[in-house]
Amino acid sequence: MVDSLLKVNAHERPAQSAGTKLSELDFIAFDVETTGLSAIACKLVELSAVRFRLGGSEMEIFSHLINPECEIPPEVTRIHGITDAMVKDALTTREVIPEFLKFVGDKPCVLVAHNAPFDVGFLKVAVARLGISVPALTVLDTLNLSRALVDGVMDYKLKTLAQHFEIVDGDYHRALADSHHVRHIFGKIMAANPDFTTLEQLQDLNCLLSLNEQEASVEPTGEVALHINVIRAAIDGKQQLKMIYLGNGAPPRYGRVVTPIAVLENRGNHYLTALCHQVDAERTFRIDRIKSIQPHS
Repeated sequence: MVDSLLKVNAHERPAQSAGTKLSELDFIAFDVETTGLSAIACKLVELSAVRFRLGGSEMEIFSHLINPECEIPPEVTRIHGITDAMVKDALTTREVIPEFLKFVGDKPCVLVAHNAPFDVGFLKVAVARLGISVPALTVLDTLNLSRALVDGVMDYKLKTLAQHFEIVDGDYHRALADSHHVRHIFGKIMAANPDFTTLEQLQDLNCLLSLNEQEASVEPTGEVALHINVIRAAIDGKQQLKMIYLGNGAPPRYGRVVTPIAVLENRGNHYLTALCHQVDAERTFRIDRIKSIQPHS
């Protein structure tokens, strides 16, 4: 039986404590599909979510294909099956992200995702690009939760856990299907561990994070700091910028004109997301590779 394979034995049961009761919380299982692995360089192509309560049925569903406004690499399409044609007439993140935040709402809830840092990373960057404050929401990672509480599995992939818990098989690597899998896996784990009754008891399992948690930031220095000041002033003033960018190709002879959107930080590097008028598309540039940047009249 599945229950016999759980790691938490009687002597390891958590101490009962007052706190936020899991039975009284709304949970929102969510998943994203993307154009690649980097939250900075790649874009969302699908965002789905299922609102539910433990022990109950789903309450509400959110699901949208997203036009990334760039081509989806063929090798990525082979994973999730989402093609350029499928997203050609879809809404962009500018429309979908505000709708998702409205779906989440102001009522206390916990987001749930499998390998949550991946999904959270894309969601945070998408929100930041729109200049929206990232809400202070708790996110529960079913990957770390299952590593703490589930034994007897070959690995902790979503499909492996779904089959382990005898969840009805279905599609994988599509956002809505995976959101349902996350919901069911979370429910199965908690049903098999009735001693965990509050959110606070899950803290010790290293499965909770905050959506708006800031990574250890690296303070920009030198030219990067100067460039960031110019960029932020242009964003505030709704100005275009002209810059010379040293990419991977030959050094450019002329500058390119961009409309700055946001300054992002990831793994110690700072990035400019902007509408590049040279290609008439949104692009992301590493700020330490900008040779010069100034307001464009």
